[in-house]
Amino acid sequence: MAAPLGGNDSKFYTIGLTGASGLVGTALQDELARSAPKIAGKPVRIVQLKRGPSAESKDIGDESTSTFSLAWNPMAESPNEVIDPSALAQMDAIVHLSGENVATGLGPLGFLGIRPWTPEKKQEILDSRLKTTEALVSAINAKSSPTTMLVASGIGVYGYDYNEGEKEAADETMDVSQTPGFLAEMARLWEQVTQPASKKNRVVNMRFGVVMSKNGGALGKLYPIFFLGGGGNVGSGRQYLSFISARDIARAIVHCLDTPSLKGPVNLCAPEPCTNAEFTKSLGKVISRPTLLPLPGFAVSALFGEMGEEMLLGGVRAKPTKLLQSGFQFRHPTIEQALKSAVEENI
Repeated sequence: MAAPLGGNDSKFYTIGLTGASGLVGTALQDELARSAPKIAGKPVRIVQLKRGPSAESKDIGDESTSTFSLAWNPMAESPNEVIDPSALAQMDAIVHLSGENVATGLGPLGFLGIRPWTPEKKQEILDSRLKTTEALVSAINAKSSPTTMLVASGIGVYGYDYNEGEKEAADETMDVSQTPGFLAEMARLWEQVTQPASKKNRVVNMRFGVVMSKNGGALGKLYPIFFLGGGGNVGSGRQYLSFISARDIARAIVHCLDTPSLKGPVNLCAPEPCTNAEFTKSLGKVISRPTLLPLPGFAVSALFGEMGEEMLLGGVRAKPTKLLQSGFQFRHPTIEQALKSAVEENI
């Protein structure tokens, strides 16, 4: 059963948002503030869901018009203790973006990403996604009316063995049950735990490409290196990068919310994936810097271990078939356009 748009009698379309302070959550809120879109014919407001020791009771009736926060408890034993039921009843949609960073390790030097995927880190990555999602699923299933649920996933579900000229681009119809890699397994498990919600709610598994923003993510780490002239190809440079600008990913999330025909896995990535060499050349061009210092594959493997093998030397070539078929139009379909947006827009 698909959740109706604007399913309650409020004059607002209300979104409960986890991960509001992260890269994608910040971009989404920026897009909503700039473009002021209407969903189901209603103005949109955000309830930032922030973890707490217990679910907070708060009246979010029509008098509450601006963005505000609400504590929720993903560790609650009862579905009605995850999010205050009266507040949840006013939410038309849940957008679940929170999860432990996959590119950093544990400990004081974890931010450097040096061989980060220890068994303990992998478990933390999984728990931060699966347990919180299971809690949200239980909460919305206990709700009397259907809810739209958008949950982050990743194009890593297609594996990491896409190099120039070797494989066709993957779309949402591909069988991902046996694709290789930790990121593929993580995405499979993450999408599986949303399935109980799909019986009475519209669930969208948003398979994110690599978000182009100098405020965070991969580009946030690479931008200062390239700006200082230290950029270059990684490994062979032939591995594919399925990217999306921060502006387009925010617009795509709004589109998913406002398009009831979209459900299940949806690739949120630009229609023209590039190779690492093309990314390197484009970033050098956009910021007018040389890109003459390659990072050899053996160095990546030594420094970053399994994470480096998948995320830096490996590649994914995905295409956004469902988004395009549903009428979404990208502002930044090419890597050069996405990088220009990342450099020029504060998003």
